[in-house]
Amino acid sequence: MNNNLVGGIIPPQPPIQAQSDAHTLKSRLEWGEPAFTILDVRDRRTYNEGHIMGAMPMSIDELVDRAVASLDKSRDIYVYGANEEEAAQAAQQLRSNGFEHVSQLQGGLEAWKAIGGPTEGIIESKTPAGADEYNVVARLQNHAENQPKGGSSPVESIKKGVSNLKEDIQQKAGEVKEGVQQKAGEVKEGVQQKAGEVKEGVQQKAGEVKEGVQQKAGEVKEDIKES
Repeated sequence: MNNNLVGGIIPPQPPIQAQSDAHTLKSRLEWGEPAFTILDVRDRRTYNEGHIMGAMPMSIDELVDRAVASLDKSRDIYVYGANEEEAAQAAQQLRSNGFEHVSQLQGGLEAWKAIGGPTEGIIESKTPAGADEYNVVARLQNHAENQPKGGSSPVESIKKGVSNLKEDIQQKAGEVKEGVQQKAGEVKEGVQQKAGEVKEGVQQKAGEVKEGVQQKAGEVKEDIKES
């Protein structure tokens, strides 16, 4: 049984590439995919002014030391900087130090903002959200338009996910029903056994009382004869 009840609903993503466009990263964020990190290698002041939502600040001069200390080397990492050269340099440093899945985000923050990607920071907090930022239909359409040709559409993936979810629920309901019936059988058997023990105890006690009464009656009868 698939223990993940939402399995199949989130469209599968292709393996991380050496370079990625903003659409690829945005689709992963929107579908809630786990296990990846976004690194901003610009200086801290620039980072504080505005950055991709959820990005971690690691300036390029301390990138390797901090990444090695805090990140798993098999984790998917997207990196961007003040320009393409800085981002490429950062990606190369990470790969040279054993990080297996590193992708340079092409266009950096500007490309991200151009497609309505969510941002945060002192300046960015004053900027209105993009037109499709809270529009689920637009997000689905955007995701579909930017997926490789020949893959499953979001609608097909959602239908498949709902079908999987329905099957899992039905299977779980069957298991619960079977468990309840088994427990009910055990309770019934326990009650019957207890009732048998109580009946046996009552009969035994009744026999003892009867025997005591008969013995007492015999003693009384004997006393009467002696009198």
